[in-house]
Amino acid sequence: MKLSLTNKLLIGGAIFCVFGFVFYSTRKKKTSIRNVLFLGGLDTRPNDKDISVQSQLLKTGLGNDYNVKSYRYTDSKGLKEQITKKSKVIVVLFSAGCSQAFSVAKVMQENNQDLSNLYIVEPYAKSGRVVKSIQGAIDLGVPNKNVIVGKYESVGKGVVDNATLTPECSPNHWCAITEAGKIIQSK
Repeated sequence: MKLSLTNKLLIGGAIFCVFGFVFYSTRKKKTSIRNVLFLGGLDTRPNDKDISVQSQLLKTGLGNDYNVKSYRYTDSKGLKEQITKKSKVIVVLFSAGCSQAFSVAKVMQENNQDLSNLYIVEPYAKSGRVVKSIQGAIDLGVPNKNVIVGKYESVGKGVVDNATLTPECSPNHWCAITEAGKIIQSK
């Protein structure tokens, strides 16, 4: 059976498209590694998790396409320095780390970072200082939905309107780190 020139062009074009799609898909995966900076929660009390465990909880939710650099809640300066060095970052503040929401958002804004890439996870909303910091970050442009809150004031309830509720998980509070990673990964 002899193929006409039109059929040959159609078949060749289809093969070319398939190879192009496969190349694009594999190339996209290789270049989609994203940088995440994480400012953790308290790690000094008996039931607290140290920063390496908190970081692993975040990595579990994010999956393999993300590089996570973690900082203790006392090292917001180190995190902010990294924001100035990266062209595009995602920043996750957890629990005690949320007290730095405004100052981190300000550094992101000053360095042309997208404020929709700042996530504030289960802040201690009983502290007026923390609430003020988070509301300041929202005023700068962090979306309310990027504030992920639990069911109680001690884990963010009421800190801002239209916040995202932490999905049901266990153990409460610590699992919110993994759930935040899943939320980020799904975008």
